[in-house]
Amino acid sequence: MNAVSSQIKGSEKHNEMICIGVVFGAAGVRGAVRLKVFTEDIRSISKYGPVTIFGPDFPDGKKFEINVLHNVKGGVAAKLEGVDDRDIAESLKGAELYIERSRLPEIAEEEGFYFEDLIGLQARDQNENVFGTVDGVFNFGAGDIVEVDLKSEKGKRMYPFSDQVVPEVNIQAGYIVVDRAAFDDGTETEQKG
Repeated sequence: MNAVSSQIKGSEKHNEMICIGVVFGAAGVRGAVRLKVFTEDIRSISKYGPVTIFGPDFPDGKKFEINVLHNVKGGVAAKLEGVDDRDIAESLKGAELYIERSRLPEIAEEEGFYFEDLIGLQARDQNENVFGTVDGVFNFGAGDIVEVDLKSEKGKRMYPFSDQVVPEVNIQAGYIVVDRAAFDDGTETEQKG
């Protein structure tokens, strides 16, 4: 699988944008923020130009120029233009940074995709049965995870986004295949019992 970016959650509001990071705290006393970055090169977040931040303070989004300062545990410290106070930086915790999809580089590999492309795809099992819809892709530090909103079962289920558990991604046809038995999500036990 040749995927780029991560920690993506479907949203009608930002459908022409891709989330490339999230604020996870303040850094220092002069308004810098700590960012978890969802690009391969974490320092490249400033190369795409201004970012649009969505959060409680900016529900409709607000553009900020961004300057990466240095690496920190879990990401980078960055300065957002106009944020000069630690309290303001701290209030941005949880806010997401987006850029227009058109500003991202084209993916060179024929089968490559951005994780954002997975949102809304059908989730099929090994027998081609549709059991849900991809609702998000996350990385909490131990690897990429795909979240599926289940169709006939209740709730959502998360699966490791690995070649073993997700052996096929077909963006053009609009589905992914999840080997539910490889993950042992309990569906075989539920069907037998």
